[in-house]
Amino acid sequence: MKKSLLVLSLVGLYGGAYAADYSDTARVISSTPIYERISEPKRECWTETVQVQPKERSMTGAIVGGVAGGLLGSQVGGGSGNTAATGAGAVAGAVVGDRVDNQDSNRSATGSIIGGVAGALLGSQVGGGSGNKAATAVGGIAGAVIGDRVANPTSNQPRTEQVQRCREVQNSREVIKGYTVKYRYDGRDYTTTLPYKPGSTIRVRVNVMEDEGDRNDRREERDYRYDNR
Repeated sequence: MKKSLLVLSLVGLYGGAYAADYSDTARVISSTPIYERISEPKRECWTETVQVQPKERSMTGAIVGGVAGGLLGSQVGGGSGNTAATGAGAVAGAVVGDRVDNQDSNRSATGSIIGGVAGALLGSQVGGGSGNKAATAVGGIAGAVIGDRVANPTSNQPRTEQVQRCREVQNSREVIKGYTVKYRYDGRDYTTTLPYKPGSTIRVRVNVMEDEGDRNDRREERDYRYDNR
């Protein structure tokens, strides 16, 4: 009895030419998705309300700036004009230095200027010559610092601020990597894997291969005929 073996392969699953006897349609019985879990980093941010303790203002900037400004002003003019320039330079340097050292855009400079001028005038009444200029500069620096602190007092109460916090978290999700497909052809069930979800049918290639036993039967028949010639 002549037998044959059917070898099936999916049409279009592999590129290029394929030596198939013919193609046919097979009915899909089921298709089950194949899931893969993947991790993805994600940045999460939120806003928190925090209390900030008041910070004492430093006097270093005002002193350094006032000394530099006084020295620069002392190079201008002579006599009482030189003393005035020294005082003005000390006041200006103290105001600028204080703002640089204690950055706060909400503070007014009016108190610093008025206090500095008053301090310089008071200092100019002390001594004479270089000592008078030094006293004027010191008075201007001290007056600028005191005037600023009086006009812009530091609150001892903590204030609240909105602060943004962020962190990196790992999110995992499942993605479909393919489908396990079970289909039926010629009364037999087959299983394969596809990268897509098929419809109700799929195309298959059918190769008909002669059974080994059938070839042996024909070989024996040829041998028998040869022996009986």
